[in-house]
Amino acid sequence: MDTVTILDAKTDSRLRDSFIKEHFPFIIYTTSSAIGRYISIENDEEFSIALEAFNAAIDTFKPDQSKFETYATIVIKNKLIDYHRGQKKHYGHETLDEEMPAPMKDDDLRLEIVELSHHLKKFDLSFDDLVEISPSHYDTRVRSIRVGIEVSNVKRIMDEIYRTFKLPVGEILKVVKSTRRFVYLHRQYILTVTIIFHEELSSLQSWILETLKGDENGHSKS
Repeated sequence: MDTVTILDAKTDSRLRDSFIKEHFPFIIYTTSSAIGRYISIENDEEFSIALEAFNAAIDTFKPDQSKFETYATIVIKNKLIDYHRGQKKHYGHETLDEEMPAPMKDDDLRLEIVELSHHLKKFDLSFDDLVEISPSHYDTRVRSIRVGIEVSNVKRIMDEIYRTFKLPVGEILKVVKSTRRFVYLHRQYILTVTIIFHEELSSLQSWILETLKGDENGHSKS
């Protein structure tokens, strides 16, 4: 997505409308990925929520923090989490994981992105890598997230990570049930999850925990 066009769209309503319509496929894909099914533009409220989130992302986006695609993806998913939480409360079915942090405001999210980017830079990674290195298969994502969360709670491993700026695969295998090959193949994603949870970046945690919620409810996604 062209950064100059996005910046111009902040103040040009015609350009904004055109930009949003051109990115309907992106909005549909991101929303479908978040809720685990294909959405209908005409019939699904989730699309309207995602559309509003995409529009809001144009207003709050800052090019020095991340790519717009990465930022918009998280804003959309964050708003959908908020929407579904509200729906469950409205109908009296509060089945969301109580440990899942509440979605945060865009300003808070932007600050977390800046903080995470600062940490990732030390590992020769960037925030934009998060989307690219995320495992495409749902089960693999869930396994990686669980490893990352567990590692984030082990002080000696975290000390080693911040001392060497590497993921100590051998030490990790002493505390988690996994294989060397799995941890090594997905080390960048596991590392990112580990940092997010160790640093308690609540808004980004919400985005990641939404994946685990689907696993606990028995929904298989790809």
